Amino acid sequence: MPAGVQAVPIMAFEPPGPGHWKLESTHSGRRPTSGFMRSFEKSMFEDGSVIICERYGLPLARIRMEYVNGCKYVRPTPVGEGTKPKALPPKLIMKLAVRVHPELRRRNRTAVRAWQDKRWRTELEQWFEHDRAKIISTNLALQAVEPSELDDTALNSYFTELAAHFRATANHHGSTHGADVIPMGDFLAHCQAWGIADADAAFLLRGSSPASTEAAELLAPVARAIAASHAAPRTLEEIRQLGPDARTALDAWIERYSWRLITSTDIDVPTLAERPKLLFNAVTATADFGDAVVAPDPGPIRTRVPSGERQLFDELLTEARQGMRHRDDNSGICWSWPAGLVRRALLEIGRRLEAADRVNGVEHAVELSPNEIGPLLLTGIGPSAQELSERAEWRVRVEASGPPDFLGEPEAEPPNDVFPAPMARATSAVLAMLKAMEREPMTQALHGTGIGTDIYRGTARVVSGSDDGLDRLEPGDVLIAPFTTPAYNTVISLVGALICEDGGAMSHAAFLSREYGIPAVLGVTDATKLIPDGATVEVDPSIGSVRVVKSLHEVLRDID
Repeated sequence: MPAGVQAVPIMAFEPPGPGHWKLESTHSGRRPTSGFMRSFEKSMFEDGSVIICERYGLPLARIRMEYVNGCKYVRPTPVGEGTKPKALPPKLIMKLAVRVHPELRRRNRTAVRAWQDKRWRTELEQWFEHDRAKIISTNLALQAVEPSELDDTALNSYFTELAAHFRATANHHGSTHGADVIPMGDFLAHCQAWGIADADAAFLLRGSSPASTEAAELLAPVARAIAASHAAPRTLEEIRQLGPDARTALDAWIERYSWRLITSTDIDVPTLAERPKLLFNAVTATADFGDAVVAPDPGPIRTRVPSGERQLFDELLTEARQGMRHRDDNSGICWSWPAGLVRRALLEIGRRLEAADRVNGVEHAVELSPNEIGPLLLTGIGPSAQELSERAEWRVRVEASGPPDFLGEPEAEPPNDVFPAPMARATSAVLAMLKAMEREPMTQALHGTGIGTDIYRGTARVVSGSDDGLDRLEPGDVLIAPFTTPAYNTVISLVGALICEDGGAMSHAAFLSREYGIPAVLGVTDATKLIPDGATVEVDPSIGSVRVVKSLHEVLRDID
C-alpha cells in the first residue's frame, strides 16, 4: 500500500431485524444520513408508506426503514405479519387466506374503489389546485428572512419554525407518492404484459413533467438576451444589465431555485446559492436549451399493443403522464427547497458555533440532532466540538467502506395471482415502478441502461458524496454521479451527457435525460470510482456503454 494511504476499515453491517433488507440509495446515495435527518426521516418514510398502502388497497402494512451505520435499509411488511417473517404456505392456502382475512378483504374493497374512482386524480387536484401554492408561499416567506440578521434567540426560533415546516412538507411528499407511482406503474405493468420494454414505455412520458424543465424555461428571456448581446456576460450583474426581461427572469429563477439542495436529499450537501460559479454557469448554459419539450408520438409503440386493448393503452398513457407531472414538482417544492432553507439556517448557526469554538467547522452543524441545536447555540451545552468532528469522520468512513446492497436472507415473494384482481393490479403497479427505477444487473464493467441514441464524448466530471465536483462542471462536461434528484434540474443544462451508478429506465435520471435530450447510461456500477475526474469519456447509450478514451494523465499531457 502506498505510503501515507490508510486502509478503509471494513464496517460491520448487520440486518436490523428478521427478513431481507435493501439499501435505500436512490435519494442520498450510500452516505449515512445526517443527524438532523435521522431525527424524523424514518417516521416520515414509514408513516407515508402506511397511508399509500391503505389508500390504494395494497397487501402491505407498511415499508419499514431502519438505520444500519446511519444508512437507510428498507423492507416491505405484509399485512398480518407477526414479529418474524414466515415461510409462504402453499398457493391454494394463500388464495384462501387472502379472501378470508378481514384486513385483506377490506384492502381489496379499497383497491376496487381506487381503480373505479382513479383516486390519484383527487391527490393531483389537491396538489395542483390547493397545496402547491400554499407551500410555495410559505417557502418564499421563510426564505425572505435573512438568518445572519437575527440574534441567537431569534435564529433558534426561526430554525425551529423552518424545521417544523420541512417536516410537514416532507410528510406531505411521503404520503402522496401514490399520485405518481400508481398511474405510472400501472401503465408500465400493462406495457410489460404487452411485451413493451420499460425504456420504450418511459419514452412516451417525455414532455409530461413541466417541473423538470421549468428552471430552464424560466431563463428563456436570459437566453435570448445573451444570444443578442455583443459580448458574453461575465457576472450575474452583467446579465441583469442586458434588459428588464433578463433581469426579471434571472431574479425569479434565483428566488425559486438557488436555495434548493443540489446533489442529494440530505442537508449535508450544498445548495446552488453556495456555489456562485456553478450558479452562473447554469444560468448562461441555459441559452442552448431551446423550446419546450414536445410529447412523442405514441403511434409506433401503440401498434405493438393488441388491437382490442389499444383504447386501454391510450387511457393508461394519459393517466401516467398526469402522474409524471406530479413527480418532480412535488419533490422539488416539498423537499429540496425547504431542506435547502433548513441548511441555510443551520450553516448560520454553524458559523456562530465555530466563532464560539463549539464546533471545528461550520459544516459540522449538520451532525447535530434538532434537540441539540438550541442548547448548544444558546448555552453552550451539548456535544463537544471533538464529538461532532468524530461524527462527521465516522460518516465519511461508513460511506467509504461501501454499504452492501442487501442485508439478511432473501425472502420469497407471494405470487401476485393469489390476490384478487384489483389488489393484484395495485401490487403489480408498485412492483413494476420500483423495478424500473432500479439499475439492471450488468456483467460487463462500465455498462448500464442507455437513454437516447447519440454517442457523446466529453470531459468526465465526477461528483460523489458531499464532494464539490459540481464546482468544476463546465458546459458540455459528462456528469458522473451516484444518482440524481429533482435538485439536479437546475444544473442539468450544463451537461453534455450523464452517467449514474444507480437508476433504471424509470429513474429520475432517466426522465431528466429524456426531457433535456441528453445521452445517458444509468446503473453503471462504481462509475464514480472507475472513471477518473477530468478524463475524456465516450458515452454510447445505444449499447449502454461507457469508455474512457483518454486518462487524466493523457489529457494533461496533451495540454502541455
